[in-house]
Amino acid sequence: MYSSQTYDVVKSRTLSNIDLNIYKGEGSFLSDMVSPVNSELAKFYIELSYLHKKAFIEDNFYDFLDKRVNEFGVYRKLGTEATGEVMFEGKVGTVVQNGTIISYNELLFVVIKDIEISSEIERNTSPIQALEIGIRYNIPANTEFKLQDEINGITKIYNNADFKGGTEIETDEELKERFYKIQKNQATSGNKAHYEEWALEVEGVYNAKIYPRWDGAGTVKVLIFGENNQAVDLEVIERCREHIEAEMPIGATLTVATPSSLDISISASIKLEAGYTLDFVKESFLESINSYLINVNKEIIYTKVSAILASTEGLHDFSNLLLNNKAENISFEEDKVPSVTTLEFSEVVA
Repeated sequence: MYSSQTYDVVKSRTLSNIDLNIYKGEGSFLSDMVSPVNSELAKFYIELSYLHKKAFIEDNFYDFLDKRVNEFGVYRKLGTEATGEVMFEGKVGTVVQNGTIISYNELLFVVIKDIEISSEIERNTSPIQALEIGIRYNIPANTEFKLQDEINGITKIYNNADFKGGTEIETDEELKERFYKIQKNQATSGNKAHYEEWALEVEGVYNAKIYPRWDGAGTVKVLIFGENNQAVDLEVIERCREHIEAEMPIGATLTVATPSSLDISISASIKLEAGYTLDFVKESFLESINSYLINVNKEIIYTKVSAILASTEGLHDFSNLLLNNKAENISFEEDKVPSVTTLEFSEVVA
């Protein structure tokens, strides 16, 4: 709207409004006099263009976006810290105090329970929490940690189970998408849209499907999905259940669940284009097929998988494409999330 109001345009308009029959070109007294003011006015128009965008949610960002959606009772999800348990090994009697910092690479965690090393190994376990939010803190089992400040007597720190619960701060685009979904499906008096809105307010929930009267009158099932429509962990399920129960009408029976994984195996005989490797084609295909599976609903179409494979970079030709050992569609229930667990490409050399 204001992009046309450049320095040259503003300066030209200013000089034309000065009704004096004297030279106004570059280097003249009038030109030099109005130049500083016109420069500041041009900057003002640039800022004004940003201010204009801040009036609209679609064009907004950062804190200004938060302020706009907050007016409608929608708030950005700020992310959560991962939690888990670690096992300490070392000299009996060694004390690890609550607040001790341990690390894995550059990731920092805090011990939240006093530990005294005992001969009974089960007593040497302490819950810990990440010092920052983020999914990168969801560390897999059997990871070894280090003490930030050395404690004599501690020889090893590790976890027997995956860390869970770490989520990212909601992005501008995710917040806008959730806001528009809420506005499109107005939630009132505990209707279906209301349960979806409550579920999506919970950290770690990226999508939700609601099933009213799924087990008779007065029952509601909420199926929640994590990022990329994957299953969520038990902590997110419990957090979601508690949040919805605090908001829902009295008398309804709530069930919160997450989909279970549906293992998909894909195999084919392929012929590569010159200069490409089998690993490259596998990675390219996996990226494309995962994008398709994220949005698939109830049925994986064989011909669509075939088309995805045919369009994969580096692939010259293929044959014998099988999904779960069959050349046909795969149907599945809504409480399942398909995931490629086995990918076998046999290279055909001409």
